[in-house]
Amino acid sequence: MSQVFARHLDAPFGQLDVRLKMAIGFSISALVVLADSLPFLAGLALCGLVFCALSRPTLGQVRLILFSSALLIWGLMFSQGLFYNQYPRTVLIPFLPSNRFFPDGLNIYREGIHYGLFQSLRMVAVMLTGYAVCFTTEPDRFFRGLLAMRMPYSLSFMAVTAIRFIPIVAQEFGTVRRAMRLKGYRPFRNGLRDTLRTEVSSLRPVLAGTIRRSEEVALSILTRGFAFGIRRTSYREARLGPKSWLLLAALAALVLAVMTCKTLFWLYHHQVYYSPALRPIYAFARQWL
Repeated sequence: MSQVFARHLDAPFGQLDVRLKMAIGFSISALVVLADSLPFLAGLALCGLVFCALSRPTLGQVRLILFSSALLIWGLMFSQGLFYNQYPRTVLIPFLPSNRFFPDGLNIYREGIHYGLFQSLRMVAVMLTGYAVCFTTEPDRFFRGLLAMRMPYSLSFMAVTAIRFIPIVAQEFGTVRRAMRLKGYRPFRNGLRDTLRTEVSSLRPVLAGTIRRSEEVALSILTRGFAFGIRRTSYREARLGPKSWLLLAALAALVLAVMTCKTLFWLYHHQVYYSPALRPIYAFARQWL
């Protein structure tokens, strides 16, 4: 568990300012929404993979990345292949014949699998970038970065406090699972109903521990005279260097350029506005965006 929540501040990606890393995450999120091209989305997913490699993940973190990516891709491919409703579509695996509940039957469609794989690139790109940011950023740096971005102090404090609780909750959940295994619990040994009842019951001590710790933190804050309305200063002021500003400008220009191209192409495609001088932009957006 400690390997999963390890922070690599000395990694190449970890040496970036937290605001710059958040800007990279926001840019990737905006680009995956704007883009509809397979090569462009694959490039964004590759960028997320490069960010993860630059964060120097541990073996446990690599396993987490591989497991979550495989689960995400498989889930989208299976769900889209099962419920794909566009035409034409080719039945790949038939499950149920046509009936009153499923007039077309229940099948896995080849086009749906392709569409699910295509859509999974969007989420994989964002997920990998998020992993890279989380693996290389301490909660206190998140806090200083949010304050430097002029975020409200109360919201920043609550967000960072919630982030600090994640490894604690995961550790308590792991402790409960180990105790259950030592008592001889094995999933599905006594049937599905008993397994579901036991799994739900296992969440009670985790919830109780989380509430107890949150009350302790709240009491500790109150006894120290903490108040949100007081203006605070930071011992380490977060400042962006010239290279960081240049990279931020490049990210903003890239997102703005893609948004402009997509907007112009949308106006052309729906016959709202057309200009012969913009034909190269229309061709670029059609092929790459």
